[in-house]
Amino acid sequence: MAIIKLTPSNLTSLKCPAGKHRIEYCDLDASGLYLLVSETDQRTFYWRTKVDGKTKHCKIGRISEITLADARAEVRRLKEQHASAAKQGNLSSDVLRIEAMTLNDLWDEYYPFAQSTVPRSVKRLEQLWRLKIKPCFGYMRLRDIHVRQLQTFLMDLRRQGLSAATADYHGALLRRMGNMAVRWGYLDVNFAKGLQLYHEFNGVENIPTDEQLKTLLEVLHTDSNRPICQLALFLLSTGLRLSAVLGARWSDINFTNKQMLLPAATAKSKRQSYIPLSESALEVLKQIDRKESDVYVFTNHKTGKKFVNIFKPWNRIRIKAGVPFLRCHDLRHCFGTYCLRGGQDLIVIAKLMSHADIRTTQRYLHASEKSLFAATNSVSDKISEVMRMKPKEVPTVVAVV
Repeated sequence: MAIIKLTPSNLTSLKCPAGKHRIEYCDLDASGLYLLVSETDQRTFYWRTKVDGKTKHCKIGRISEITLADARAEVRRLKEQHASAAKQGNLSSDVLRIEAMTLNDLWDEYYPFAQSTVPRSVKRLEQLWRLKIKPCFGYMRLRDIHVRQLQTFLMDLRRQGLSAATADYHGALLRRMGNMAVRWGYLDVNFAKGLQLYHEFNGVENIPTDEQLKTLLEVLHTDSNRPICQLALFLLSTGLRLSAVLGARWSDINFTNKQMLLPAATAKSKRQSYIPLSESALEVLKQIDRKESDVYVFTNHKTGKKFVNIFKPWNRIRIKAGVPFLRCHDLRHCFGTYCLRGGQDLIVIAKLMSHADIRTTQRYLHASEKSLFAATNSVSDKISEVMRMKPKEVPTVVAVV
């Protein structure tokens, strides 16, 4: 430990003595403030204080993140806050830890939680955090993060060439972390409250023409690979996600009620639901070559287990049908589009497709332009009909003298 007057110029010149892992340079102008210089040349401001009779070290920030003047001002603020808390009897080590908590600290607690709640998305969340969010906000204390900074961050992502949807993924992660900080008692208000997302749909949807659909159906009814063809027909008839169909068990099917159970474990929404089965879906199920030992509806009889990846057989089938652009997931989009073209209500379609947000279902509106034109032309027809009406004859009124 060395006591010196820290200055902006000597912050970068102070060295860690040979043979030591680190050294503390205590500031003469701000009691408790010190610069920790490590043997790897990392330079970080800390504030040393005592809580419950024990020495505590509160991280202020690296010299690349905060100026000396701001570090001194932060120490003054912390002293005032802790003095006030001590008078009220609220000062504790937990208070100090929460006060010094950075977004990095919050992530260290949030990530294990995310691993258990959103296991399918956790790798994507880690990537969003590591590549973009952490470099910008990781070092910042939770109380110092403001929604204006986050909004600028999303705008910068768009300027860097990222899509609106990708920018929204970052914003959604920040919102969730802020919500957890409030839930765990680290903040009173979510730092991302009021953050405006783009909500711009940029997905790819390939809807075949009627002629292409006819050819595809002919191939699906005649190709030799019956399990994959039946699986594709079932996807088209139900609008279910591929993962849900691959994991479907015979015990989930109720032929009497014409329903299929979608367990919470396989549902993207994590909610159990019952999906009505159309006549075409039931027909597909009846045509499956089912064995008594089959647990899964679509069982790979070579392995005796469910299918894991069907890309190769499906790729051959779609090329054979002349629709090489059509992905398995597009069959789900076809279901939603055909429902809308058939005059079904958006709320009904959202329920059928297990959409948690109606905005997801609204993507199919663009595929129903004929219906929209028909609706607006019906008003034109009404106007024309009224214009063609003959005016009623006004009876002549005879004055009586």
